[in-house]
Amino acid sequence: MLQLPRSNPLYEQLAVSRINLPDALKKLGSGGFTGYLGYDTPSAEAYLVFIKGALISMLLLEQQRRLTGFEALNSLFCQATGGSGVINLYRMTADIALCTHALLHGEAMMQPQKVAATDLKALIPRMQTEQTTGTMLFTASDRCAMAFYKQGAPIGFYHDTSHEIATTPLEIQRVAALAEATVELRTIADPDALLHHNFLETLNIDRLWQAALSRRPSVKPPITSGAPPTPLAAPRQQSAAPMVPPHQLAELIDDLQEVIKAYLGRPGGTLLDKLLADSGGPAAWSDPTAFGLFLKALALQGAQLDPEAKLDEMLDLIRSEVAGRLAL
Repeated sequence: MLQLPRSNPLYEQLAVSRINLPDALKKLGSGGFTGYLGYDTPSAEAYLVFIKGALISMLLLEQQRRLTGFEALNSLFCQATGGSGVINLYRMTADIALCTHALLHGEAMMQPQKVAATDLKALIPRMQTEQTTGTMLFTASDRCAMAFYKQGAPIGFYHDTSHEIATTPLEIQRVAALAEATVELRTIADPDALLHHNFLETLNIDRLWQAALSRRPSVKPPITSGAPPTPLAAPRQQSAAPMVPPHQLAELIDDLQEVIKAYLGRPGGTLLDKLLADSGGPAAWSDPTAFGLFLKALALQGAQLDPEAKLDEMLDLIRSEVAGRLAL
């Protein structure tokens, strides 16, 4: 299995049979999700990276095959229509999502090699000079750690026993110091070009899903001689906008509290409570207009609380949180 940051999990080990995968992908797109969706079975794994709702990259690994783009999504749908496998969903900032893309598809600025034989002190200035964007990955037996860079500057750190992106490299240094540790560097040559590509716009995912369903072998019920066929019950009508379970809404509110307090402190939590009441809460956010008004009010009043806060980044995380929670 590939080593990727598993920070800020929204869902882990969710059975793919419980969701409509193409609908979920479209909801992640329309909701402005930033992060990645992972799919895992004993025989295959797949990763789909989103940035502000754009599906920028897809990768599927199966035995010796490495599929990308259309082939990756087509193979993923074929796997998922069988009902096997689990979904994992992680949200992150746009910069960390780019660095995650680098782990999947980036150029190898440095192939895996022993940390002890690597002159990291010389590598860091080179990255600063070349304004490198990408991820430095450290691995040692059952440990892994990552350092993320944007234009040569470190923007975060992650290790496999954490569920969040750290601001200090302490644990990274511990992994790197292990005797058998290796290091590699994966980079993105043109990050801006990725932000203008969206597979959700170039691929007809509904048609791909229907094609995958049509390839599944049909199972016919056994015929019992001498007994009249039992009439089928009429299908139950489903609501066009199913209700989100109360526990899921509670989890979403708790997560939003953590995000907003990280940027605006405790007053941000109070502001969130007020705006939730004014907007009708997450249950009403399936309406894009209601959610848009909530974000607009949050940006305006958040700027009054702290004019120096990184509000654009905060709003992106909130979009990802809401899109991810309400999509699956």
